[in-house]
Amino acid sequence: MTTSLQTPVPKTDWYQLAQLRERNDFSYRSTVDYQDLPQPGDRVAHEAQADRVLVTATDIDVLAAWWHVMGGTVTTVDLPHGQTVWTLRTETWSDSPKFPVVPVFVSVVLATGASVQCEIRDAAVKS
Repeated sequence: MTTSLQTPVPKTDWYQLAQLRERNDFSYRSTVDYQDLPQPGDRVAHEAQADRVLVTATDIDVLAAWWHVMGGTVTTVDLPHGQTVWTLRTETWSDSPKFPVVPVFVSVVLATGASVQCEIRDAAVKS
């Protein structure tokens, strides 16, 4: 028989999770506005989570804009049926301790072999 001496992690209630999502959404929107990144709309959708922001784009230029302005790491994952997911892991901009930096994941699904800026393609790590 084994026992665990780990301290149990306190559960976050729904109100705290909602506050974290709202804070992360504000950080994302502030970064987009301040850094003049692609705005939510036809090519971009985002979802703030309690610990990150997920961005889905339909155009690789959105990922490229984030990469050129905010930096980060690009990974690719091949999907069945000739599709590749390109994902940039970056973070929000902040100058306030009230709004800490939040991880941002910008993803785009393209046809495998689609044209991608050579700087991004060369920086990508295949997962």
